[in-house]
Amino acid sequence: MRGLTVLVSLSAALGCGADEPTWAQADSPAPELPSSNDQPNDEPDADPARADQDDEEGDGDGDGGSSTPDDGPKPDAGDDPVAPEPGFVEVTAQVGLDVDSGGIGVAPFCLLDNAAKPEEPGDFCHPEHFLGAVAVGDVDDDGWPDLYVTRRGGPDRMLRNEGGTFVDVTGAWGLNHGHTIGAAAWADVDNDGDLDLVLTGFADHRHYLMINNGSGHFSEQGALRGVALLSDAILVGMGIGVGDFDLDGWLDLFVAEWRPDKELGDAADRNRLLRGLGAAAPGHFHDVTDTTPLQLPRLAPQVDAKAGVYGFAPAFADLDDDGWPELTLTADFGTSRLLWNDAGRFLDSTWESGVGTERNGMGSTFGDFDGDGDIDWFVSAIWTDDFPWLGHRLYRNDGNRQFVDVAPEFEVHDAGWGWGTAWLDFDLDGDLDLAMAAGWPGLGYNEDRLRLWENTGAQPWPERSAALGVDVAGDGRGLVPVDYDRDGDLDLLVIGNEGSPRLFRNDVASGSWLAVRAVGSASNRQGIGAKVTVTAPGMPPQVRWIRGDSALMGQPAAEARFGFGDWLGPVDVEVWFPASDSTHHLANVSTGQRLDIGE
Repeated sequence: MRGLTVLVSLSAALGCGADEPTWAQADSPAPELPSSNDQPNDEPDADPARADQDDEEGDGDGDGGSSTPDDGPKPDAGDDPVAPEPGFVEVTAQVGLDVDSGGIGVAPFCLLDNAAKPEEPGDFCHPEHFLGAVAVGDVDDDGWPDLYVTRRGGPDRMLRNEGGTFVDVTGAWGLNHGHTIGAAAWADVDNDGDLDLVLTGFADHRHYLMINNGSGHFSEQGALRGVALLSDAILVGMGIGVGDFDLDGWLDLFVAEWRPDKELGDAADRNRLLRGLGAAAPGHFHDVTDTTPLQLPRLAPQVDAKAGVYGFAPAFADLDDDGWPELTLTADFGTSRLLWNDAGRFLDSTWESGVGTERNGMGSTFGDFDGDGDIDWFVSAIWTDDFPWLGHRLYRNDGNRQFVDVAPEFEVHDAGWGWGTAWLDFDLDGDLDLAMAAGWPGLGYNEDRLRLWENTGAQPWPERSAALGVDVAGDGRGLVPVDYDRDGDLDLLVIGNEGSPRLFRNDVASGSWLAVRAVGSASNRQGIGAKVTVTAPGMPPQVRWIRGDSALMGQPAAEARFGFGDWLGPVDVEVWFPASDSTHHLANVSTGQRLDIGE
């Protein structure tokens, strides 16, 4: 594409110790579904991939097909001990993350009432068992990633990273609001250079927008700025999409909601696309959902689902490489959507594109796993022995707006009840590996464990979580890769529905690395939507995209990260900003640093 090109040569390596610069600067038709005879949907528990939604203590429908991965050969008795391979080490307590989740209610103390049983308030517990979210962002711009962790019943926890350990600054920063939150996302909505916080309300009448005043304090302005979506009915907020769908240089939002009509007594659809109003009203939004073909209430009967809307994880991703980000929504009961973006106008061709075939879409993550330069899509769902056509989906992008599900070939389809998911190069070898949180205690999925599939370049991918010490079973929700200790590799943070977050320090990776942030001027300041390509000698180009979505319950930092294995020499970096159609080339960039690239 035509655009401005800037050439820069960087040869000096910058270290990443606490005394050195934080970041280097550069140029400041519908698919056939199981019949209703097999999957009646007139009750909330009708889908066989769902356990009983009325009986919160139900025993589910099996163990989710989970199994304990083989840790490899064991030494014979009397042999010399075999040293364990490097892995992940849990450091939750050591770094100050052993914070209380707030617990989970049981009837009659649930957050939601079942409208079909008004004589029994506080008895619709099912949706609150989805909860457990975290958002990562360098809020105070000191180079260390901070964490916002949700907590049932509030207040949530704002945890400032002070050199690899975390300190609770919730009250000091004005974030002790006391509400139960579905998902959280950092987004510089007013383009003033600092991170604001978007929160979806759960068992509430509104969403929240916490505006950063730039001096370490936040104020709630959701109603003033068009994000609250005030309603007399109860909101059941889920994930948050963050992107610039109209390429005007200002961030737009999508807020998702999961709500069955029968239990919550209201047929309104609050899965909403909120367009940023731009320079005319910085940080203000207008609901433009009705200008899109996203009609979820009408979709439910077409896919044999009970009445309601079931959004989990919205996202903006440029899947056809034309610069205009598509709108995707991973959703339950066969209602996931892909809306292609034709210069700001959306076209729904979900099934024609080969996606949306999962029955219980939940988590969502985008990345170029096969190294061909386009974005592929992994969707976490539910798999069980009893219904083998269900399961997770790995949609490989074959170009021309066509995808093929290759999950069975890579053996990532049959991993129980999935939730948050993320691509990451955990071993810094230059390709994307895949992580997924899983499980639901008490519903037959209590043995489902977090999965960490290693991309070996061949099929199938080995599942390595047990061998590498990432031991989370039965209670995964939000999941984010985060370099909390600034050593260059990505650690894993997992949020459950109960208990504290769990942080696993990465002691596996030994390769060289590079982290890139895109700083917009004509584009949004966070550079969300920018495409980053890095080339090292002897390796294929690596392509990453700067993203801002919450991926169901976990939002990583808005940056692109790369691994180069044993290569220690310079690399070439290219960043394309779609809003301005400008490309910036940087030659001879030293690895082992964090780099800001301006538009």
